[in-house]
Amino acid sequence: MHEPDRASSIYVGKVNGRTSSQDEGILRWQARSGWRRSAADSILALVGVSLVTCVIAVAQLYPRLPSSALTYLLVIVALASTRGHYAAILAALLASFSFDFFLASPPEVSAFNGPEDLLDPVVFLATAIVTGQLTAALRHHAEQAKRRERETRILSQQAQELAALQERQRLARELHDSVSQVLYGISLGAHTAREALDSDPGDAIAPLEYVIGLTEAGQAEMRALIFELRPESLIIEGLIAAITKQVAVLRTRYHLTVDARLGEEPDLSLDGKQALYRIAQEALHNIVKHARASTVFLQLTRRDNEFVLEVRDDGKGFDPTESFPGHLGLRSMQERAAHLGGICSVESAPAQGTYLQVCIPSRKEPGSAL
Repeated sequence: MHEPDRASSIYVGKVNGRTSSQDEGILRWQARSGWRRSAADSILALVGVSLVTCVIAVAQLYPRLPSSALTYLLVIVALASTRGHYAAILAALLASFSFDFFLASPPEVSAFNGPEDLLDPVVFLATAIVTGQLTAALRHHAEQAKRRERETRILSQQAQELAALQERQRLARELHDSVSQVLYGISLGAHTAREALDSDPGDAIAPLEYVIGLTEAGQAEMRALIFELRPESLIIEGLIAAITKQVAVLRTRYHLTVDARLGEEPDLSLDGKQALYRIAQEALHNIVKHARASTVFLQLTRRDNEFVLEVRDDGKGFDPTESFPGHLGLRSMQERAAHLGGICSVESAPAQGTYLQVCIPSRKEPGSAL
């Protein structure tokens, strides 16, 4: 009847990476460590109290200097804060015994004289217990703080790894949806042109122009992807260059007519530039993915104390009052603008296109827009 339990315990031990003999060895080691600590605490308490008693007795400090007895309390407090309850309580008992029988009373007097004789041991014991409790509480709080710091560090590391994974997945999708298809189109156009050269060289012009167009589109998309992979690009090249690269992708890859009026580099903080770039990128992405537009108007201007980004398309439009589960682009743009004290508004209707306006204050705001 007991064989299955024994087998299961052995299996559990193997699963946990330890055998029963290893568990017994760990228990024996813990027991030996506990005895060693208790012995060390006992020796420290005995030596500390004996040293204080000898100093007071040899120098005849008591009763000439009554406060010298408080030296015992220093020993008790030191042991309680460094070694724990056992060492402090043992030191309190030894201090009470030493004080009553070696200092307070003559050697020939050893009788119990009343409740006042209990005052010293009670004071010493109370000091040991209270100090030990306070020390234990402080140690507990310190361990909790270290554990929370360690958990926070682990969560931060996991969040960074998750963000990196999501970014790699996004780039993989971008490469598959754009560059991979462009390369396939170039290959197909090149084969068509080669076949046309064998039969009628004049027919090879159209597929060659198609290949050239795809090559330009692929270059534009690669520039945009490389720009996103380099965080310092927005600082070095600026916001206008970043948006221009996105516009080039719309023109070459998706053959949209884009009227871009970007003007000079805006005098914005890095957070403001990052927010406007991400908003413009999301707006252009939505146009390509959902609007089915043929013409896009993009403008960045300064009005009074704010910069205004406007994006308009002639696509199919939508009803802004409706909810779109799983589509967080509009909410993300509004949150980015609100984080910098700005406003993001959208006007649209079915079959009437979409108009997006983002206003960002020109003053520099703290925080991060990413």
